Amino acid sequence: EAAGTGRREIQLLGQIVNHYQAPDEPGCDLAGLLEAIHEVPGVARIRFASPHPRHVTGRLIEAVRDLPKVCGHLHLPVQSGSTRMLAAMRRRHTREEYLDLVGRIREAVPGIALSTDMIVGFPGESARDFEDTLSLTAAVGYHSMFSFAYSARPNTLAWKRMPDDVPHDEKAKRLTELQSLQRLIQTRLHEQAVGTEVEVLVDSLSRRRGWEVSGRTQGNTVVNFPGSPVLLGQIVGVRVLRAGPNSLWGEVSGGPCEPSA
Repeated sequence: EAAGTGRREIQLLGQIVNHYQAPDEPGCDLAGLLEAIHEVPGVARIRFASPHPRHVTGRLIEAVRDLPKVCGHLHLPVQSGSTRMLAAMRRRHTREEYLDLVGRIREAVPGIALSTDMIVGFPGESARDFEDTLSLTAAVGYHSMFSFAYSARPNTLAWKRMPDDVPHDEKAKRLTELQSLQRLIQTRLHEQAVGTEVEVLVDSLSRRRGWEVSGRTQGNTVVNFPGSPVLLGQIVGVRVLRAGPNSLWGEVSGGPCEPSA
């Protein structure tokens, strides 16, 4: 239905989206669903979020590798780089298992962009645990990250059983340090794109500059460039001219678009 209304990109969302199982087709898992959507005319891109690392199968990795419409971007929440904290969070995998998964994904899909979620200041998090989070962040080299300081949520297991024992100031300090590291990583990755050509699905107009549009690459990086509203919904080639920590700037390949009146 979405494709029939002109939507170019389909996003599949679920708390643990890789637990998907078609109710009327026992053999159709998330990889099978991706294969089915891939055949729908008019669909140009497919994304899905968020899979649990413990349940990312070889078949799912192969679907990302083999289906051109499935974007080369995977949001892979980890929450902490410390195996001790992962156990406290009941994540059911270790740091080493997560890094092994990242290695297998990158071997199968070279150049894939990875993003994640991180929590700092979870009950019981020591300075060493936080250092493990920093080192895992550096080792993976995420293209983007959603990061938060822990706050107790009523009726959760952590709220019921774990004292919120990391001081507020320490949480803020750790969050600032993690976000500063991630900003450096993103800047470095974006700078590597300068001079290259990327495919951008145009999805919005600039609020500040009437002659500018923006969109996202398959890797989910925001790209801003001169263009008119007629480009909305189109996939265009853009040559990257400069980079910042949060987005790229460029021009339509072959020269910049004329600013619209």
